[in-house]
This record gives sequence, C-alpha cells and structure tokens, in this order.
Amino acid sequence: MPDGSSVELVGLDDAFADFRKWADQLGPAIGDQARAFAGRVASRVHPPVLTGALASSVDVETIAADGIGLSIGDGLDYAGWIEFGGSRGRPAIPQGRYLYPAAEASEAEWLDLAEQVAETTIGRFPWSTAV
Repeated sequence: MPDGSSVELVGLDDAFADFRKWADQLGPAIGDQARAFAGRVASRVHPPVLTGALASSVDVETIAADGIGLSIGDGLDYAGWIEFGGSRGRPAIPQGRYLYPAAEASEAEWLDLAEQVAETTIGRFPWSTAV
C-alpha cells in the first residue's frame, strides 16, 4: 500500500480446511435425500398401461457406492421400443418418452432440495473463527 500500511489475512488456512470438511459432510447429506427424491420422481413416470408390467418396472436403484438412479423396463423386451421408439411406425425419441421427461420436470425440485440441504449443513457446521 502506498502509505506503508499492510493488511494481514488471518484464518485463511482454517477457512480452506473448513470448506473441505463441510464438503465432506454435504455430499452424504444430499445423498441421504436422493433416494426419497428419486422415489418421488419414479411416481411421476407414467408409461402407457396395458398389463401394468412397464409401469411397475420403474425402479429406484443404487449406482456405485453413492449414486441413485431410476430405471424402466428391466426384463421387458418391449420397454425400449415403448420408451424410445424407432420402429413399428413409432418415431425415435432419443431422450425417451416417460422416464427422462419426468426427471427433467423435477429438476427445480432437486435444486431446491440441494439448496436446503446445503443451507442446513452450513448452519450446523462448526466453522473455525480466527482470533
């Protein structure tokens, strides 16, 4: 500074350490909410119902150690054709007709949920204070 004064930043290392520790808590906290959220999305998937097999095949599944996903049509040979088309006069829709649109329509709800979890974990975290 021109007048010879200086600024000292105190607690930066503690802040970085806290952010890493908080992030370690945030991931699992969001993961705890993911399965219930995926269940709500699954209930919004409405494929056509003839026998009910396709509709009842919508499932929440664990992906790897931390991920949650949705699937449709496990074990049903016709599920891909119903979901994506591309044959028998049914136009191809690469993103699918039922599962992806239901998930996409739920995006704002997921973002709100993630924000609430982040705010809650921020409020509960024992942040360091520089003295």
